[in-house]
Amino acid sequence: MKIATFNLWNNKDTWSIRKSLIIEEIINLDADIIALQEVPDHRELVSILKEARITNYSFIEYLDDTEGLAIISKYPLESVRVENELFNQCAMRVTVTIDGLILGITNVHLTWSSAAEREKEILEVVNLIAKDTHTDYELLCGDFNSRPNVSSIYNYLTGEISINSCDTSWVDLGQSLPTPTLDFQNNNWLYNRDNLNNIRNPVRYDWILVKSCYPKEEPKVSSRGLFANRKMGLNDIFPSDHYGFFIDLCFPK
Repeated sequence: MKIATFNLWNNKDTWSIRKSLIIEEIINLDADIIALQEVPDHRELVSILKEARITNYSFIEYLDDTEGLAIISKYPLESVRVENELFNQCAMRVTVTIDGLILGITNVHLTWSSAAEREKEILEVVNLIAKDTHTDYELLCGDFNSRPNVSSIYNYLTGEISINSCDTSWVDLGQSLPTPTLDFQNNNWLYNRDNLNNIRNPVRYDWILVKSCYPKEEPKVSSRGLFANRKMGLNDIFPSDHYGFFIDLCFPK
């Protein structure tokens, strides 16, 4: 099963010249499930899905905004509506049944502006996931606006530290990926924006994690990589300021 995450970058000044490239990447990727962040609005999502010939999706707007999060799929999705303001400002959740397995998939876009707020958000997300006990496996994906191995968010999720005396344990499925998803050196949208590339190193902000399920057998990774990480089209541009990340998983029968 191929699962991916991709921040579309809701930038109105460049959307019209990037939209067709985003659609092309989604079609070429041919993933079973894609978590999308910074979807401009529901109308644009429907337009993308029509071109990509994808019919199953779930969409939720950020609070007080038309921009939002989406999960698109080859399989029917069951949206999980959560009556929690903190969760709904940064996350969405679905379940999907594939080959008899029930997968919980949570898509997040944590705030960029405050590490303290990110900690509050991820605690709420993990707490609400833990309350769902009917799934066979849990996947957590999205734009975490945090650095692997350095940030409290990453180290909390991977069981290295506690936050507010809370613990959890997830496996980062991209931990061996050497390449960044926010590439300040090579992505021209970042290179040309406020000279960010002059003082910042490329980072991997976009993750896919599976919740530790011991003693149950864990899924196996058959391949992983990036997409939307090359210049495209007549304008020779990247589809987004983020690269997408995908993982091919084989679940135990």
